[in-house]
Amino acid sequence: MVTRGKSVGGAHAGVWEGSGVADMARRTFRRGITLRGRVPKHLRPGPRFPVVTPPVKARSGHILLDPKRSYHDLVRVYPEIHKRVVEMNRPFVKESDPLLPEVLLDENLRDLKGNRKPVGYNRQDAFGLRLIFPIADEKRAEFYFAKPARCQEVVQITEQVSTLLRRRGIKHSVEYDRLPLGPPRGLPGIPPPGSGSGYLSST
Repeated sequence: MVTRGKSVGGAHAGVWEGSGVADMARRTFRRGITLRGRVPKHLRPGPRFPVVTPPVKARSGHILLDPKRSYHDLVRVYPEIHKRVVEMNRPFVKESDPLLPEVLLDENLRDLKGNRKPVGYNRQDAFGLRLIFPIADEKRAEFYFAKPARCQEVVQITEQVSTLLRRRGIKHSVEYDRLPLGPPRGLPGIPPPGSGSGYLSST
């Protein structure tokens, strides 16, 4: 039975204060559980977590930590990041090095705990996903995911890791395709623009 009283607004609008349903809704929100798929207030986009509309495909996805953050802040979340990268690279892993992911994980965690730039997961597989910690700005921790060509996998893992960082309260920003591209490629038999030759190649 619904008890008369003051209407409660928000996600449970129309529920009357003093009823068991309203009390249950308030307790639910205190525990951080959402109703109707709503995001908890502390995880909603805003000045703390700016909104970036991701592209459909990207060649690289960059995560830049807040200047007040350091590599050491990644210690708790890095095993999960490393696990995702290893799973996406599983089709390209050679049987001759099955222990390499575990070795790289230990090395990276050792560097992060010492607040040093880790080596990441920088393998030379032709189609594999790479996790790079660049030497761009020593005052700001940064890392990015990259593949040789634009693809959905780069956007997917970048957004997944960004969500993981938000849940841990690690402020950061996300950018895409910040890597410098190589020289433009021409069509087969035709030199690329700016090559200074207007003749067809003999090969």
